[in-house]
Amino acid sequence: MIKFYLHNDLGESKSKAKYTLNVWARNTQSKILFSENDEGAVTVGSGADAMLNTSLSTIMNDSIRLNEQGLFNNNSRAPDYLASAFYMLNSVQEYYDQDKDDLNRFKYTNSYQFRLKNTKENRVQFCFDEISKIVGIPLRKEKSKFYLSHDIDSVYGAILEDGFNAIKRGRFDAFLKMLFNIAIGRPDWLNIDKIMKMESEYGCMSVFYWIVNKGRINKREVNADYSFQSKKIMRLFQQVQQNGYENGIHKSISNESFQQEITKFGHLPLANRFHYLKFNLPQAYSEIDKSGIKLDASLGFAEDIGFRNSYGLPFNPYNFETGEPFSFVEVPLHIMDRTFFQYKKYSITKAHEEIFDFFEKNRENCVVSVLWHNNFFTNYKFKGYLGLYKKILEYIFENKFKTITNQEIISNYSIA
Repeated sequence: MIKFYLHNDLGESKSKAKYTLNVWARNTQSKILFSENDEGAVTVGSGADAMLNTSLSTIMNDSIRLNEQGLFNNNSRAPDYLASAFYMLNSVQEYYDQDKDDLNRFKYTNSYQFRLKNTKENRVQFCFDEISKIVGIPLRKEKSKFYLSHDIDSVYGAILEDGFNAIKRGRFDAFLKMLFNIAIGRPDWLNIDKIMKMESEYGCMSVFYWIVNKGRINKREVNADYSFQSKKIMRLFQQVQQNGYENGIHKSISNESFQQEITKFGHLPLANRFHYLKFNLPQAYSEIDKSGIKLDASLGFAEDIGFRNSYGLPFNPYNFETGEPFSFVEVPLHIMDRTFFQYKKYSITKAHEEIFDFFEKNRENCVVSVLWHNNFFTNYKFKGYLGLYKKILEYIFENKFKTITNQEIISNYSIA
């Protein structure tokens, strides 16, 4: 049992310090107690004599920036591991940002990760390790797990996207086969059963995220091209559950609330991911919390792989209104197929190299979240991505990594 004394000089930042230490305790699997006095306790405060010296009260000032080492300094001009961890963990850099991209999202190019070129560094874990050294406990060393997921945006788009690609390459036979598959009610992107079969061969499990609203919103944005409540989709939805896999809601870009979309979903889902990763903080966290959903898996950059909040593990975000953790667990997103295809425009070889380099650097202390859309499992427009996903499954199997479910994440990482 480790005792902490939160000094009164922390003022209103006491709740932030308590929250961060609770996340640290879950990270290190330590038991902690907050004491009313400093006797036999680790003092946390803003004074130079505090064992954990922190300037947590200053980090909400938008003019304060992480230094070139990716850290804040405390009042004694030493590294402030507690404030740095809190700031990065909760994506505080996004709270004041008004310069959004064309989808009204936080821009990767506005991030400290882009400025410091440290997107692939688990900086919060570094801060937690330094705190562990200060209080004298062993550093966390736990084999990473994988969180595999699939956003089901389109099931009927193959005839246009893959079909056009096949014709361009002179593959009229492939195009005719796509037409035939549509005629028999098996369009090429309606491949959820094939994805599950492939993953089961490697002992892997995954989550499928479904959109309940259909149709185009504007020239740039579109919801699903399928009717979620149709018999065909419902049959697949139920098949996912029957096979022991999981379903979640893929919050649409319509102006409907979570409550309205959950009604269409049919029951309160355990998990959500925002369509297009389109959300803004802290509003999105409040909306998820009020919905009753217990897990969100949206916190990733579309433009690059790696850590949007510089942390590799699921966590409960901090609620600035209540001073307590939100009730749901956020699972940071690290790898997405579309990042390489659309944003970076990488070759399959280069995408393979970057993905597996990230895996190797994060063999410990991560729940590595991988998103592979169902339309990337065909070999026409998205040629090579099916093979690349198989390589990911092989890597997981051969290295004896485990895939983790939504319920396991909530049980293992929640501090709420």
